[in-house]
Amino acid sequence: MDYTKQIQEIASKLFAEGKIDVFVGYRLTGFDENQVPVLIRDQKDVSQLVFNDRSVFNLVNYLKYEHTRNKRVGLVVKGCDSRSLNLLLTESQVKRDKLYVVGIACEGVVDEQGNKMQNCMECVFPDAIVADEMLGTPHEVRKYKVNADIDELASKGLVDRRVYFEEVFENCIRCNACRHSCPLCYCAKCCIDQETATLYNGANTTSGAFHALMTWSLHLAGRCVDCRNCEKACPSHLPLHLLHKWNERVIYENFQEHLAGVHEGDRGAFYKYSMQDPDDFIM
Repeated sequence: MDYTKQIQEIASKLFAEGKIDVFVGYRLTGFDENQVPVLIRDQKDVSQLVFNDRSVFNLVNYLKYEHTRNKRVGLVVKGCDSRSLNLLLTESQVKRDKLYVVGIACEGVVDEQGNKMQNCMECVFPDAIVADEMLGTPHEVRKYKVNADIDELASKGLVDRRVYFEEVFENCIRCNACRHSCPLCYCAKCCIDQETATLYNGANTTSGAFHALMTWSLHLAGRCVDCRNCEKACPSHLPLHLLHKWNERVIYENFQEHLAGVHEGDRGAFYKYSMQDPDDFIM
C-alpha cells in the first residue's frame, strides 16, 4: 500500500487550481521509516508528502486546531479516520464545503516494529466513508468481532479486573495527551484538565487518574472509531483502547449494532432514541 505519488499529484493540483490553503498529510520523520503528520501550505513543498503502511495517525485531529480553522483544507483519511470526520461533520464542528478529502481503501497500517496494528486486523470499515477522491481497491464490509483483549478482560472476575485497572491508572501521569490527540475531543475547556479541573482534583493520584480517564471514555462512548491516536500519544503506553472497546461492545450489543460514524448524519448512540433501545433499567 503506497499512494505517495498519487497524493503528491493530487495536492499539487489542488494548490495549482487554488482550491486549498493547506494540505494535511504525512511526511517521513527524517530519522527512520516512521512518519509524522505535516501541514503543507505551498505547492513547492508537496514532495514531502508520503503515504504507505506507516501512515498511522488520524489526521482529522488537525481540523480542530487553529492551523486549519476557516481555511480550505485537503486531507488524507483511512477508514477509521473518515468515521471520525463523519462525526465531526454531523456534530457541526467542520464544514464539508471547506474540505477536499482524499480517501484511502486501507489495507492496514503497522507499528514501529512493522507489525500490523490490532485495530487494523479487527477493522470493519477499512475504506474511507467520506471522500472526494478514492485511492485503492475497495474492500467488502467485514463482520464485527469483539476485541480479543475485551474477551480476555471479560473472563476475569470483578476483583481481578479492578486490580488490573488500578495498575493501569497508577501509571497515568495526567498529561492529557490522549484527549488532545483525539479528533472527537474538541471542547475548548475540559473538566478533566489538570490546570482547569472543575470536577476533579488535578493531582497525579490513582483516584484522580481513574476519574479522569473514566469520564473521558464515557464522553467518547458511542463515538470512538478505534483509530488509537490516544494510545500512540500516551507517553506511559497505557492500553486505553480497553476503555473504549468495552463501551463499544456494550453499545453494539444493546443499541441495534451501532458503530460510530459509519453512516452520514448518524450521531452517537446516546444522541438518538429508538423504540428498540433496552429499557430493563426502568423501574
